[in-house]
Amino acid sequence: MANINEMGIPGVNSGGILQPKLKNRWRVTFANFGEGGVTSGVVSAQAINVTRPTLSFEEIQLDRYNSRAWVAGKYTFEPITLTIEDDVSGLATEAVRAQLQSQQHLIGAEGPFLAAAPEGSLYKFVTTLDQLDGHEQVIESWVIEGCFIQNVSYGDLDYAASEVVLIEMTLRYDHARQDIIKGYAEGVGNEGVATGGAGKVSFEG
Repeated sequence: MANINEMGIPGVNSGGILQPKLKNRWRVTFANFGEGGVTSGVVSAQAINVTRPTLSFEEIQLDRYNSRAWVAGKYTFEPITLTIEDDVSGLATEAVRAQLQSQQHLIGAEGPFLAAAPEGSLYKFVTTLDQLDGHEQVIESWVIEGCFIQNVSYGDLDYAASEVVLIEMTLRYDHARQDIIKGYAEGVGNEGVATGGAGKVSFEG
């Protein structure tokens, strides 16, 4: 069910408790990452942790006779972090290397040494972060545009450890857009599976 009608705070949320979104129900996909196609799909499959966008506004101080006031200035979207598992086939790290190579030839053997892309459109990619309902229904989507890898760490190796090897990336981007799927909760609790797109949800039982 979308809510629990018997619980809540009297006079505040008489409709009950709403079902919260869960941290482990998500997926991340990319467009124009590295060489695109299968390689970016490997990064999506190997992802284990990602942060959602953080937005902050510059504050502008206005001084007057004996007081101060503030107004909002330019906004800044803070970088997000993405952690993926490295794999023995090397497909994930190959996809990351391809993206780095598109930004500037540094760690690969092919291509002119230290050559950089002449413009951002040649290497920037789009990241889509979907919040899922536990099935395949998207209930919220962040479309993060103008991305590039700002920082990448290939982690460490340790004879005393048996954990998986991780690749941690910091993604800088230009803008993020949040799409909330309105109407999803209507009818939740009925038998069947929710279907539909943004702003419209239908249920089939």
